[in-house]
Amino acid sequence: MPPTPDRAPMLSRRRLLAAAALSAVAPAVAAASPATAAPAHGAGRLVDKGLSQPVDRAFGYLDTVMDAYAGGATPRLLQSYNNESGLMTTAFVYDNALAVIAYLSRPTAANVARAKVIGDTFLWIQGNDEAYTDGRIRQAYAAGPMLFYGWWPYFPGLVREDGRAAFLWPYGFSGSAVGDVAWVALSLTHLYAHTRERRYLDGAVAMGEWITATSTSPYAYGGYLGGLQADGVTPQRWCSTEHNIDVYALFTLLARYTKDRRWTGRAKVAGDFVRAMYHKRGGYYWTGTLGANPADDPNLINTAILPEDVNTWAYLSLKEKPGAIDWTARNLAVTDTPSAPNSQLPPGVTVSGVTFSDMSKTLTGPVPNGTGDNNPSAVWLEGNGHLAAALVARDGHGDRKRAVEYLRQVVVAQRALGGGQTVGLTSDPEGGRLSDPGGGGTWTGQPLPAGGGVVSASSAFDTGFGFGYFQRQHVGATSWFLIAATGTNPYRI
Repeated sequence: MPPTPDRAPMLSRRRLLAAAALSAVAPAVAAASPATAAPAHGAGRLVDKGLSQPVDRAFGYLDTVMDAYAGGATPRLLQSYNNESGLMTTAFVYDNALAVIAYLSRPTAANVARAKVIGDTFLWIQGNDEAYTDGRIRQAYAAGPMLFYGWWPYFPGLVREDGRAAFLWPYGFSGSAVGDVAWVALSLTHLYAHTRERRYLDGAVAMGEWITATSTSPYAYGGYLGGLQADGVTPQRWCSTEHNIDVYALFTLLARYTKDRRWTGRAKVAGDFVRAMYHKRGGYYWTGTLGANPADDPNLINTAILPEDVNTWAYLSLKEKPGAIDWTARNLAVTDTPSAPNSQLPPGVTVSGVTFSDMSKTLTGPVPNGTGDNNPSAVWLEGNGHLAAALVARDGHGDRKRAVEYLRQVVVAQRALGGGQTVGLTSDPEGGRLSDPGGGGTWTGQPLPAGGGVVSASSAFDTGFGFGYFQRQHVGATSWFLIAATGTNPYRI
């Protein structure tokens, strides 16, 4: 069902516009070839030694995706989903920021080198926008060659034929969300902390300046607005709790590394907004404020839906209100079984964890941009990573044991789901480009390593924000698994 006006305000987040392209879902391809040994990534600290092999396989997946179109020091981003997702070579900057932090969570020489390639690519993008030199970065770019529906436009890859960065305006990924920009800047700050190479800190500072210049809220609750819409000019009128969680962490780190006290005051603006979104009686955080629709009052809190991420990320960032973690574990708990309504799990597989929002557990009807109805028991695997990371960071009695169990559930999905999916160049004679099979093209590339990547969802489900998640291998979900499994807090260094 379409989002109602009071549910729409928080839609313009890093994941929203991905849904628009997911309507073109490819038929299942042949099963992947048998898994080969994952490349060695060296010893790293893990929250549980039993996660060692799954973690190695997950790093192997990131390596495969990163090298799908180029290798070595060539500037490039990781394609967020498998080829058959309908998003072709789309590389969301949020997912790639997570990949940087995941690689640095096990900082071998090879992993740091890979993180630097992604970070240098962010800096190149920042300096090679079609129209702006103000520090911004767009929502998503082309990771490899892709030809759009209707046979136009064609992107040869990250670098357009005119030498500019190939942001994906045909999908609507032209805007700059505050949360996306903050995550990229966080990843650059992590790189600076590991390498002490000033260019990474300078890039993060430029992104922070862009956030304050374009998105400081004039409304009742303050904070930072959602960013700029797809035209690159029009500000969003709503504020996201999630975005302000991200900004608080970023600005706190910028204050630490630049020694510029202005960032402390700017961080307080974001932190005060997050604190104002806490519902003391309920023990959870609201999603943010209204403002997406013309009739909305941006001075009011959006109380229509309760998402998972703000209730785990708030603790990771601010280290406050630890009870919101337990609210998440209680109220968003789900278990997907083959007998659950609309489950896509194979026989004998059960996955437990958390879902995206309270509405995900109650909605009926078609999954937006999908082909079936909502499974209210579906697990959002990225959410398992969030919750596990928050539990490890809180480190109370039994927290680590609980975190490991959430990660073990991710491993169940890693082993059982996502087989037969591909990435990289296709058989298309025009440089292996991806294009719509309905128009005579192909999505099939090289098989992804079996048991490596983590799918977004155990079964297709409705987030309650007007888009769905699907059984597609995902850089973001895989990176959060690695972040949590290594006991990393992405908001702290």
